[in-house]
Amino acid sequence: MPRLMDMDYVTLEVEIDHGKVSPKGPLPLPEKATGLLTIFQPTPPAAKSATFLSTLESMQKHLGLDAAGAKKWMDDVQAARR
Repeated sequence: MPRLMDMDYVTLEVEIDHGKVSPKGPLPLPEKATGLLTIFQPTPPAAKSATFLSTLESMQKHLGLDAAGAKKWMDDVQAARR
């Protein structure tokens, strides 16, 4: 088995249409190869906001902070960044 240092890697942007993979750019796909495929799926904007807010609420609950404790914690974080 080849070591990772002995391999060349190429990342290509591809389109997938009905299970067929096609390169988007000028580089052709090799006739035979192995690789990894990452699928990017867009997240609706509303879901992103809800996820961010729910993450903050979950963190506040996990830390056991009431509103005043959460504000103090955020002030401490901001002060540490200065």
